Amino acid sequence: MHIRVSIAQLKPYIANPDKNLSKIIDVVERVSKDESDLVIFPELFLLGYYSKDLTYKLAETRDSKRIKKILNLAKEYNMYIITGFAERDDKFDVLYNSALLATPSEELKIYRKMHLPDFSVFDEARYFRKWEGDIELWGIKGFRAGMMICYDVFYPELSRAYTYMGAKLLIAISATPDFSRPLFHILSQARAIENTVYFIWVNNVGTFDGVGFAGGSRVVAPLGSVVYESPLIKEDIKTIEISMEAIRAAREKRPIMKDLSWTDVEMLRKSFMLNTL
Repeated sequence: MHIRVSIAQLKPYIANPDKNLSKIIDVVERVSKDESDLVIFPELFLLGYYSKDLTYKLAETRDSKRIKKILNLAKEYNMYIITGFAERDDKFDVLYNSALLATPSEELKIYRKMHLPDFSVFDEARYFRKWEGDIELWGIKGFRAGMMICYDVFYPELSRAYTYMGAKLLIAISATPDFSRPLFHILSQARAIENTVYFIWVNNVGTFDGVGFAGGSRVVAPLGSVVYESPLIKEDIKTIEISMEAIRAAREKRPIMKDLSWTDVEMLRKSFMLNTL
């Protein structure tokens, strides 16, 4: 079993979701010629990362016209689409830094970012509520995938939880500045190796308010080899094929999943309960 995945490392328009939606449409049309099954856009791409206070005005509900357009696009091109967006909860009017999956059957799945950076150039906690609820796997053409957003990658417990649930593919969308890019490159390989899964990291690119976003998106194989890496400081669209057979072979060579133990989980739980910050 295999799947063709397209990385869409793009520069968003800040606080202009209509122009960003047009870019999504153009890319989907383009990668359909590569017979892509899945296309992945960066963190908050529909809104444009660094939109600051305009986030309140431009956040989308899950039934907004732009979200419906993305669902229609997935159906029209028989393609799975992942993009970041600012989500407005229609019950409490709180905002989440979210990722959506639009499927060819027009099903909508949403993941909400669990770890919000509020240091250095980041101020996400000012605008968004962190998610502390359940997580779920996304089915993408026979692959079970776990979704993360940027800073979530620093927390291996989330990746391991997805893997325990049966994930074969971990996906992270990001808006990572130049100075953080080397850390994400290290973590992308670590998360792939420790779970023997494919890890796909799709980053933003561009300069906004003097902050440069690095690009350098990656597809990492289950034993840590880099299948593809996007260039720095420029837009890049690339389609890569990944296979379930590679995961099976990796787990035969390095049986990490076989050797995982409930004791590992229990030690983590106990240490956390006894030493809560």
